[in-house]
Amino acid sequence: MAAVTRKESRLERVKKHFPYWIMPLICAGVWFSMLWAMMITWLAQGQPIYASMNRGQNIAYISDIGANVLKPLFVTGCSITAVGFVFSLAFMRRNHALKSRLENTMDWLALATGSLGAVSLIFLSVFDTQRHVSLHRLFLFLFMLGVVLSAIFTTVEYWRLGRTYTEHPILKKSYWIKTGIIVIEVALSVAFGTTMYKKKANVAAVLEWLVAFFFTFYVLSFFYDLRPKARTKEEIRREAKREMQRISLDHGLYQDRTNNNNSGTPDF
Repeated sequence: MAAVTRKESRLERVKKHFPYWIMPLICAGVWFSMLWAMMITWLAQGQPIYASMNRGQNIAYISDIGANVLKPLFVTGCSITAVGFVFSLAFMRRNHALKSRLENTMDWLALATGSLGAVSLIFLSVFDTQRHVSLHRLFLFLFMLGVVLSAIFTTVEYWRLGRTYTEHPILKKSYWIKTGIIVIEVALSVAFGTTMYKKKANVAAVLEWLVAFFFTFYVLSFFYDLRPKARTKEEIRREAKREMQRISLDHGLYQDRTNNNNSGTPDF
């Protein structure tokens, strides 16, 4: 039994001190490196015109490059990024104590829509734009929609957490950082969709690269959120521990007074 208890306590210590912040760093690093590798390869090859590119298009979409020789890199990078993004969202619940129904609802909605975006990211890399145009565009739309909705729900959650835990200024800073990123990301996404619909392929391609690179900053914002200093669950545990110590102390003083009165000893 003692051995089991020791194992359980070690497991709890691992969970408590697990570096949640490492997941967004891995996710952002893989995504950023993949984008640069694809861009550099395309430029080094002399900016070739792929079969999936439109007439008059000189700047390749990310998916145009990912549909050709770099497809294995594209699928692998998107898959790792998708998994890392979902885990980053899931770790938020492990890092913070969600008190209100609104906080819990926003947290679950952020995870659900973020998972939709993550799965769509994997599918859009598998169903490339050269062989599966309609499916690729559908999953591209779902990816962008899922990420934007997840970002909005996460921002609302952090707005609420900042009001609940006023002693944690990190939460308010994170809220404003995420708000700024969302505004820019939504504006770029709308501009990308508009130019793509109007068949301004070169402008749309530039905007797609900007949206993709800017997504890196959103993922990195989770590193700021998941640092040990940002944990609200630690604060709750400390408050509970202090309360238990106070109750225990009060109970001990009460017992001492009772024993003294029963023994007939004057209570000074």
